[in-house]
Amino acid sequence: MTAGRRDAATGWAVPAGAADLLRRLRADEGPRCVLVQGAGGTGKTLLLAELAAAWRAAGVPVTDLAAAPLTGPGPRAVLVDDAQRLTPAETARLRQLLGAPGVRVAVAARPWPRPAGLLAALEEAVDDRAVVVLGHLSREAVQRWVTAVLGAVPAELGESVARRTGGLPVLVADALRRGAAAAGKPSPEPGELLRSLLALLPEDDRSVLHALVAGAPADAEVLAEVLEVAPRRATELLCRARATGLLLPGGTVVPVAAEALLAAGPADVTRAVRRRLLGVLLDRGEDALPVARAMAADRVRDRRGAALLAESGSAALGADPALAGVLLDEAAACGAPPDGLAARRAAAAALTGDLDTALRWADCALADDAAPDRARAAGVAAAVLARRGLLADSAELLRLAGPDHAGSAAVALLGLGATEGAAAVLASSAPPTLVSRSERLAAAGLLRSLRPAATDGDVAAALSDMTRAAGLLEPVGQAVLLPDTPAALAAVLALHTGELTTAEEVLERALAADVGGPNARVRHLLLRAWTAMLRGSSDTAGELLARGAGAGRLEPRDELVARALEAGLARRASDRLALGTAWAQARQAVLRHPVDLFSLLPLGELVVAGARLTDGERLAPHLAEAQALLARLGDPPVWAAHLHWSCAQAAVLTDTPAALEPHAAALQDAGRTSPYAAAAAAGARCWHRLLAGEVDAAAVTGAATGLAAVGLAWDGSRLAGQAAARAVGPADRAGLLQCARSLAGSADDAAPSPPSRSPAGTPAAPGLLSQRERDVAELVVAGQTYNEIGGRLYISAKTVEHHVSRMRQRLGASTRSDLLARLRAELAQGA
Repeated sequence: MTAGRRDAATGWAVPAGAADLLRRLRADEGPRCVLVQGAGGTGKTLLLAELAAAWRAAGVPVTDLAAAPLTGPGPRAVLVDDAQRLTPAETARLRQLLGAPGVRVAVAARPWPRPAGLLAALEEAVDDRAVVVLGHLSREAVQRWVTAVLGAVPAELGESVARRTGGLPVLVADALRRGAAAAGKPSPEPGELLRSLLALLPEDDRSVLHALVAGAPADAEVLAEVLEVAPRRATELLCRARATGLLLPGGTVVPVAAEALLAAGPADVTRAVRRRLLGVLLDRGEDALPVARAMAADRVRDRRGAALLAESGSAALGADPALAGVLLDEAAACGAPPDGLAARRAAAAALTGDLDTALRWADCALADDAAPDRARAAGVAAAVLARRGLLADSAELLRLAGPDHAGSAAVALLGLGATEGAAAVLASSAPPTLVSRSERLAAAGLLRSLRPAATDGDVAAALSDMTRAAGLLEPVGQAVLLPDTPAALAAVLALHTGELTTAEEVLERALAADVGGPNARVRHLLLRAWTAMLRGSSDTAGELLARGAGAGRLEPRDELVARALEAGLARRASDRLALGTAWAQARQAVLRHPVDLFSLLPLGELVVAGARLTDGERLAPHLAEAQALLARLGDPPVWAAHLHWSCAQAAVLTDTPAALEPHAAALQDAGRTSPYAAAAAAGARCWHRLLAGEVDAAAVTGAATGLAAVGLAWDGSRLAGQAAARAVGPADRAGLLQCARSLAGSADDAAPSPPSRSPAGTPAAPGLLSQRERDVAELVVAGQTYNEIGGRLYISAKTVEHHVSRMRQRLGASTRSDLLARLRAELAQGA
């Protein structure tokens, strides 16, 4: 459509291809015959009017077919509209006019039907003929039309008009005409014009359009069976439907016309057409799913449709669980027995993260011993209950789920300390499926790591098994529904042994493949945040924690890890306020999650946090359960070392050397086979000596470096810093401070204190404080105690007190609140 002259009533513009033709006709230089071809509603009549105006401008009289004389003086132009309806006599008259001297003819016709006489008449004028083909408008053309009629309107309104009308000019014009009368907003809904156009269609034309709207493809063979007509007649009806303009070139009915047809047609007729269509498509082996879904939307009960929807939903479970859930719901609406769908609906809900719905459907299947697919329901319930901390119930359900889930059943039993039961489960046979092999391989690796005398080689082999198990699941991605993924299990083991790189790599691969979908994604993100925290990348850990915890309501297992992460990050940043907030939430998370092997990591972090806040007694019952669990497993050094180290750190924070001794001894014993335990044992020995007032600089430096090597760099930095604060000799103090700072540089990039520390006494322009005093001031204003500030700056609490006293005198503060106000002002001035 051009931006030139438009019809005053409709805003219709002359098509770009006809502009030059009209110019030539006005100069009386055009062809003798003009054929305008297009489907109904494409603007043929309007273009005929433009042609007539052009001839009149050239001084050529214009008449119609009936009134045009065959002979006579001077030129004359004849207009013939809807030429496809001409009778044989009218066609013969047109043929005569085409041969008469001085006569110009403009013929407008639809592409169907094609009377033989008309085609022959037009063929005779081929040497002096122009053809203009009209059709549906592009979206850009519709947008220009909307703007020309209504002015500047949002682009989405023009897009809506184009989409709903299919670009059929008569419908676009109607929408704009009604829009102009309604405050300039286009109306793409069915109007009276469209309803009248449909009412005037022959019954056969409406029938074929209705069948297409009901879901039939634009295929003559299919339509012949659905409409119960001969194939040749079906072909003719398709051609007639295209000629109406209401059938788009792609074989779909114009959307606004489709709505009007469904609304006007009786519902029982639509249902009958769809039932026939469904049977035809199924018998031909063609895609009948859209028809079945349309039937389900109308609550039409049909046995074959329900079976197709159920089968399609089952097939979609692996690739698109959300779609699977919708299809299974539609199968039920179409008449499929709900009991037969319950387990699959549970799986779809679980894979999309709707665990409450998953449990409800799984419970429906589990409640009936004769329910089909009961084993699948047991597997779904087991996966959900494991996330909720109910590992014992999960293990029982996994046994019911059958040999396919023997590996996960063994993992659950090992998590509870039942090694003999787990070994028996693994000894049973199982189908060699990808998931089953992965589960069993992960369980075998976990069992290997739990050996009481497990060596460093055993741990490496266990990690290898579990990493390979994680890799096996990557091709199936989000379709996997397990109590815990091999990637998560491998990461937990790696974190217990200080293998941070292994944990990061296996988690990153699982996240990239989206193994386990939304259920496992949260767990993978939180464990990845844990590795970042141990790396000292506090910002990264915080971002990963926010991604994992921000996905919605956390299940108890994930919530426990998230709260422990919050506490760990706050403790490492010496943020007492944040630590208190995290601790309050963590206490509730601990109550909701029973102790198992896989919760020892967050439990250990919370043990230290509780001691830091002098509230550790709250965790005494949970700590006792954890110790009893480890005892049932034979105190495997790989899994026990972290908890012993956490308890040792708690004893240091509470300044109770007697409480430190048994954990130091346990770490010493475990250190014979575990490098992680050996490093922790060296650190515990140094702490024990520090609490007694002994500082062995060389031993502390070696222990701190060893802790960093097993992923405990922050702990190593703190050990060296506290030893430096207690050291007597300047050389020892300097060496320990250097060690603490080097470890802090790689393990505490989120420290709130300034990274650059000038020597004490350096003047700080433009304020009154030295750089070291400003370091202390920032932490005082943040609410930290002298001991906390000393730990952050590697100085003694006494030295902190000295700095504060000197700042009070220098700033002239009389009270603590006055001091805080003056410090804030001084810090703001310096900034």
